[in-house]
Amino acid sequence: MHIKSFYQKGINRTKKILGRLIPFNSRLKPGGVCNINIEEPLKNNPREITVHHVYPHYETKLNISEGLYHACSDYWKPKRQVCTNYMVVEAPNGRVYTDNESSVAVVSCYNRVIENVSLSLVSGKVTEPNFNNIFEQRFFTVPEKYEGTVFSLLTGGAGVNNIGHWFLDVLPRLHLLKKSGLYEQVDWFLVPSLRYDFQVETLELLGIPADKLIAGDKHPHIVADRIIASTAPRGSHTLVPNWLCDYIQDSFLAANEDTSEVITPESPYIYVSRCDSNIRNVLNEKELLKALEPYGFRTVVSSQLSIKEKIRLFSQAKVVLGATGAGLISMFFCKPGTKMIEIFNEGFVIEPFYDIATKIGLDYEYIICKSNRKVKNASQGQREHLNVEIDKVLTILEKTSNRKTSTSKQAEVA
Repeated sequence: MHIKSFYQKGINRTKKILGRLIPFNSRLKPGGVCNINIEEPLKNNPREITVHHVYPHYETKLNISEGLYHACSDYWKPKRQVCTNYMVVEAPNGRVYTDNESSVAVVSCYNRVIENVSLSLVSGKVTEPNFNNIFEQRFFTVPEKYEGTVFSLLTGGAGVNNIGHWFLDVLPRLHLLKKSGLYEQVDWFLVPSLRYDFQVETLELLGIPADKLIAGDKHPHIVADRIIASTAPRGSHTLVPNWLCDYIQDSFLAANEDTSEVITPESPYIYVSRCDSNIRNVLNEKELLKALEPYGFRTVVSSQLSIKEKIRLFSQAKVVLGATGAGLISMFFCKPGTKMIEIFNEGFVIEPFYDIATKIGLDYEYIICKSNRKVKNASQGQREHLNVEIDKVLTILEKTSNRKTSTSKQAEVA
């Protein structure tokens, strides 16, 4: 992690602590929760909120093997099926407050936190709206005023710097907005951050002008003539809905048609390295890469590629291999049938990528590496490095190669 990131995290943590101790503008602390009448939306007070149902009672299922499900870390065991009420809510004269770490509060003109479209996380888990972190705050800066309508894409922390969460928890809100019919009425888009190239590039590809963007990490407390906000794309859980996969693929794969100034893949075999990170590194990566040479693997570092380069590379890939992490989010750009091999430390087995793989038709396999110590929680697990059992990787690759050869021969005979 860069020194600047450490510094910013320290500043945010200090602000959070002081914000709970020092009273200032306490009138801005919400007085309660605005509950939404889901079954009868017309009964919601239009002076406070207007509710637009997008996908009511939407069911999302996890379709994976029993073996992989049971291998999933106990502290992060996913549900097999969840139901989410996806909606978009308008709040006249509302405001948005975020701590840029774990919570977003959409506050109505009656000074109440609006449920469903607000979000607060504790140890990575979504809490009830009455436990939103804003209720623990005592120090509030005066919100910045914006004229017109602001749509919030804030997501509570990881969307600020993590490309995986950007694609899963930030951008899909635009789909919900469009489905609500309110997209053309938006004057400003409030996003978690604009510090990273992938944030700017994706928004540009989606046709959102830079002069309509507000960076939440620089403007954490705003008020507007109208605030619009949506349900989190994954609701209160971690499963990835099918509509999200369709939206990301439909929105970005078209960019592959523009091949100008884009690198040409040297090989359809891609190894995604985490050498740009200080966590979950493959400790025997040199040995692994040596073993992969006969297959013609190309090593890529996700953070060094533009979005268009990722689309171009992964859309032409036949095999994608890498340790679990945000760099694998480019799997969205792979064609159905692409072989994907995800490598886990046994102390950190989580479901998002194998959940996505089953929904976009990838040929998914996984390898679980032994851990050197007992992992107690996600905070510890996500930092655990990996020693890959190279023979397991080669077994999968050999099996894949033999299968393709067999298929090719059958086609020739036919």
